[in-house]
Amino acid sequence: MAGIVGLTKIQHTNATDAFEVGTDGSVTFSVDKREKIVTGSAQDVTGVTAKTITGIPSNAHCIRLYIDGTYKGGASQSRFRIGAGSIATSGYDWRVAAHSLAGSAYTEGSTAGCDSYADGASGSSYTLWGYYEVRKMISTTNRYLINSRLMSNNSYYYNSGVGYIDLGGTLDRVQWTTVNGSLAFTAGKIYLEYTTT
Repeated sequence: MAGIVGLTKIQHTNATDAFEVGTDGSVTFSVDKREKIVTGSAQDVTGVTAKTITGIPSNAHCIRLYIDGTYKGGASQSRFRIGAGSIATSGYDWRVAAHSLAGSAYTEGSTAGCDSYADGASGSSYTLWGYYEVRKMISTTNRYLINSRLMSNNSYYYNSGVGYIDLGGTLDRVQWTTVNGSLAFTAGKIYLEYTTT
């Protein structure tokens, strides 16, 4: 048996509105629990040794930094770092496995940041694409899980990384730099994306 129920509002038994139905059929929720995706504009890294993006809100989760063809000509790996108030330069527990077209595979680790390892064993003259993703592991702590998926034009290197860090506060910034911190990028862009509720 089919029927039509006419209504304009649904309430909880405590008289709190859950949602309203407009005359045009639209539905408005009193508390919007849908996730919102926020995507920043692309930022050029040409000519800089580090690019830090700040202003990440405290309710952000699933934070991603996309790497779009960043390149540097010297012998230093690319490095991703995060921070709360300032960029954390130690305390990471980072692991990455890198695979090449020739079949070689190796693993590396770092405590100073989330190193790429996909832009060559020497870090020289290769381009990177991919992303780093950050999620809060436990809502009551400031421990953050970090994952990466990167590829480069160095023998078709592909890598997958995972690690974590305990920050002194809520994450509010990310950084793209190099291991030695003094080598400038000569090409490429990065951009930030995150979800909020």
